[in-house]
Amino acid sequence: MNILITGATGYIGYKLAMEAARRNYTVHILVRDLQSQLLPVHPNIKKFKGDITDKTSVMAAMMNCDKVMHAAAIAKLSTKDNSIFYSVNVEGTRNMLDAALALGVKKFVFTSSGAVIGPSGKYPMSENDPRIVAFENDYEISKHWAEELVKEYCRRGLFAIIVAASRVYGPGHDCNGNTMSVLLKNILSMRLAFVPSCDNVVANYAFVDDVVNGHFLAMEKGLGGEKYILGGENLSYRTFFLTIKQNMGKKIRLVRVPKLLLKIWSFFYMSICSLLRRETHVSPKVVDRLAQNRALSCDKAIRQLSYSITPFSEGIQKTIFHLKNKNYA
Repeated sequence: MNILITGATGYIGYKLAMEAARRNYTVHILVRDLQSQLLPVHPNIKKFKGDITDKTSVMAAMMNCDKVMHAAAIAKLSTKDNSIFYSVNVEGTRNMLDAALALGVKKFVFTSSGAVIGPSGKYPMSENDPRIVAFENDYEISKHWAEELVKEYCRRGLFAIIVAASRVYGPGHDCNGNTMSVLLKNILSMRLAFVPSCDNVVANYAFVDDVVNGHFLAMEKGLGGEKYILGGENLSYRTFFLTIKQNMGKKIRLVRVPKLLLKIWSFFYMSICSLLRRETHVSPKVVDRLAQNRALSCDKAIRQLSYSITPFSEGIQKTIFHLKNKNYA
């Protein structure tokens, strides 16, 4: 059976492509650079040059595919040109959906983000809970609009499923979607971790292998038009950093930093990057975002898909081991 996977040079998309190849799919991947060092390599993987913003290359890559996993996106909170979020995340998704409908694709899985669901209140948020605050950045808005497009095409007859990943961590190559490894590499090199003083703030952390498996479970068992959160454990910053410290295998110092100080530092760092014309994901708004509870419930995926969660202590141990083997220690 043939499957098209987009975003195959990205953190999750790469693993989706390799797992699909391992499962004996003939895997089509649509990539801009056929010489990229980040390309997944396997006898079952066929490369197609192009981009999801180009309808012709999308159609060519999707031809003869029964299934599609659409994981390509601009996966960061800010960029110099915010219009790219809409041209790629929204219009690119529209091109994918148009092609899937025209070519009679049997199943379409769209990779979204828990960021669309937004901050949580007293209890973890589930798929159908209304967002409790306004959207905070173009990334979240663009992914929300892409989700709405998927729902629209479901009403037009396409069998499509949305999966929303939370804060994903685990072994994988370095890219925008793998922010956790950047954090862990810094801790390993400095033997120091700066912990936000709001250490009771809770967020959801998903092991990457669980998220990848969840995509295939959604394709196999998911109901058309439904959305499934693919997450992990809900942890406070205190538990999060203490667990990392316990698994580092070396002495790590945890330094609590007040939110106000973080915001002041982020402002000056952002200003310096602007003067140097360097892109950065650090800003006072990002600090505010980190101070929000982002707890999520995976109960629906567990119940309907048989989704399973790797304990954070186990997943972070595997991640640190992977980084140490890459000589980041």
